[in-house]
Amino acid sequence: MRDPHRASRPLLPLLAAVLALAACEDLGQFKGDWEGTVSTDPHHNVGFFPGARLQAHVAAVRRADLALELTLPGRGPLPFTPIQHAADDVLGDMRMDGEPLRTYLGFVTPVAEPSFLTVVSLFAEDRLEVRLIRGANDAYGVFYLTKTGSTAAGASALVGRRP
Repeated sequence: MRDPHRASRPLLPLLAAVLALAACEDLGQFKGDWEGTVSTDPHHNVGFFPGARLQAHVAAVRRADLALELTLPGRGPLPFTPIQHAADDVLGDMRMDGEPLRTYLGFVTPVAEPSFLTVVSLFAEDRLEVRLIRGANDAYGVFYLTKTGSTAAGASALVGRRP
């Protein structure tokens, strides 16, 4: 007599693969160049000039990794160094207003300056939010970025620090 459960066993790996693919977000849409300004809310713009602009170049994006360069005040592009264990932790799935698809934590370190804790959130509406944080009260800027359509990272530094 044939075991009815035995026939369904080969389908289990296929079913698992289909479910895993369905759960994956398509993050490839975020590759490219982005630009935007700092928040006008004084609580979300401490240490940056009003209207300060930020440029970003996303070279690659995966669920657990983000290859990103940011152009900061008076500097060329600087690499974003992700905190790898945060991406693999529940922190990568943290929820904020607007429900980002994914959030990455890391650092951007200008030459001869303290690092910025950097929080990058990817949203389904083709937008990025980048938070640059330094110290407890030194700098806190929320930048709202949209895709620029160009393929090269911007060469000029567009963000200004308040004296």
